[in-house]
Amino acid sequence: MSFTKRHIFSFLVFAFAAFSASLEAEVFRTQKTVMLEADENASESKNVGINACVSIKLPEDLTFVQGIEIIVKIPKVLSNFRNTILYSLYDNVTPFPSEGETDYSGKVVYSGLYPGNLSWSIVVPLVKGNTIAKSPYADKTLIPDSSRGFLFLRNSLAMKGVPQSVLEAEFEVSAKTVFADFGAIKIRANQDFGEFSVMVDEAAAKPDSGRGLIFLKPGKHSVAVISEKFRNEVRTVAVERAKTTEIDFELKSVEPTFSINAPQGTQIFVDGNEIVDASALKLEVGSHAFRFVLGGYEIVRNVEIQNGKHYDISVNFEANIKETE
Repeated sequence: MSFTKRHIFSFLVFAFAAFSASLEAEVFRTQKTVMLEADENASESKNVGINACVSIKLPEDLTFVQGIEIIVKIPKVLSNFRNTILYSLYDNVTPFPSEGETDYSGKVVYSGLYPGNLSWSIVVPLVKGNTIAKSPYADKTLIPDSSRGFLFLRNSLAMKGVPQSVLEAEFEVSAKTVFADFGAIKIRANQDFGEFSVMVDEAAAKPDSGRGLIFLKPGKHSVAVISEKFRNEVRTVAVERAKTTEIDFELKSVEPTFSINAPQGTQIFVDGNEIVDASALKLEVGSHAFRFVLGGYEIVRNVEIQNGKHYDISVNFEANIKETE
């Protein structure tokens, strides 16, 4: 078969594979299932044959992961047989992939042909609204189901009549996480979220219901905790890409507090009621009459009480003695 005919045949196979993405699940057999884990450094690589599948385990925490980049080193022998090997990404794969499994069923969600390059990247988006740029090897509209924790890629021949050296060739495959361009903050406070609201950069912000995270662009942000019951607290925090920064808030009540220092034996009255334990004194906002009595001495003071204030009250009973001839 001439190169031109082979190229046309490969194109037709690719077109058929792309069309099959809209069809129901297909049943297929593979020579081998290779197990691989994706991480941020693509630290693990495995050899995958022409008629083999690779099951890529996703990270357990996908909070900041918007996609997976599958990095493929193409064997040199294929440089003269470009567009002869088809790669297909599957969804709804059964049974659950394992090294000993060879018979599967699944639905094709994306297919492509390996080029004559020595390396190739297949970027698989995992979430809607991702910022992955669309390219010949990354279609951001085709998002496989990641709820089962793996991606499933299959290699297969797109044409017949290739030499034995091609059939025995192996790709070196690794997988790298593609992080979203945002980070998050998590507020930890000594009060429930219902007791306060959060402002970020002077705009209202609400943590997500599941993890309590507020997602933000990387950089410095002003974070304020606002409440009618507690003193407002403000922090400046540096948010890093794909990381969660925890902020601790020790919220203090806005109720007015009091400390009273008076001579031993002094009787203390507030609004006519005697106060036995001055350290436990609690008063509502407004005007209050304080009366201090010691023996025949009496001092009365009216105080306007406000929230968020501390009142330090010192009582001195003075006796002035004047000596005369």
